[in-house]
Amino acid sequence: MQHNEIIESRFKLCLEGNVLESKYFFFDTDPQKKQQFAIIFGGFEKCASDFEIKRRTYPYYVIEIPIRGSCILKIGKQEHTLTKNHLGGFAPGVSHHYKCDSRAPMEHIFIVFIGSQAKHLFEKSGLGTGGVLRLEKSGDILYLAECILKKGLEKTIHSHELCCSYLRTLLLEQGANLALSDTAGTASMNAYRRCRKYIDENFSTIFLPSDAAAECDINIRYMSRLFKKYANITPHAYIMRLKLNKAANLLLISSLVIKDIAEMVGFVDQYHFSRNFKKFHGLSPRHYRAAHL
Repeated sequence: MQHNEIIESRFKLCLEGNVLESKYFFFDTDPQKKQQFAIIFGGFEKCASDFEIKRRTYPYYVIEIPIRGSCILKIGKQEHTLTKNHLGGFAPGVSHHYKCDSRAPMEHIFIVFIGSQAKHLFEKSGLGTGGVLRLEKSGDILYLAECILKKGLEKTIHSHELCCSYLRTLLLEQGANLALSDTAGTASMNAYRRCRKYIDENFSTIFLPSDAAAECDINIRYMSRLFKKYANITPHAYIMRLKLNKAANLLLISSLVIKDIAEMVGFVDQYHFSRNFKKFHGLSPRHYRAAHL
């Protein structure tokens, strides 16, 4: 027991593993300050054959984008192979152990970040609390990672904001790709996509969500469950938002009277249109137009 405790304490705050080449960037992010989303540091490493890091815990979120070579990454009790066309990462407080393939040591870009939105975005990517994912569109993810590295190393006045925007996009892009390739629940996801596509293309002429459901040959209750599951919104609210955003645009780019705009987005009753418009945009259609002209 004593021997194991000595080994564990040795790796608790292990120094960086040996690297042959490296480029690092650091931002002046205060980890004690509450913020939505912020990068602490990141960089590129060409690992040596003996590269190894083992930690019992770590205070930040980390993502890994391998460029070439290979590494065994154990996260918690799960062991993964981290190699090109994969994305790896772990959340704060999760134990992890890197060990490079001595025959083909890994070269990778890594990003370390925090924030109140970090957990949500990290989970959206499909990484959960930690894991390794195979990338369906590895070129897109690598491009975004390289943008983060480039802007981080440049350290211009807006570098941190740009890097955070790229990282946010990277995590959401991966989440979207994962959803598209997800084989579990494919039938329900495909049904949702079919309904949403129909609504996106025809919302101006849809009077009731049940009309869209009928056109998509699906039960309205089932369609409602799909929208709640995949978009966290009801079909009625989704359709209404599309209508009212189109109406707002028409108010600003045309001289059409409000009655005609209401009809163009599928409202028979102008009063009903105006009431919903004000509830959504905070101003009546007339005042909305006047406020922006």
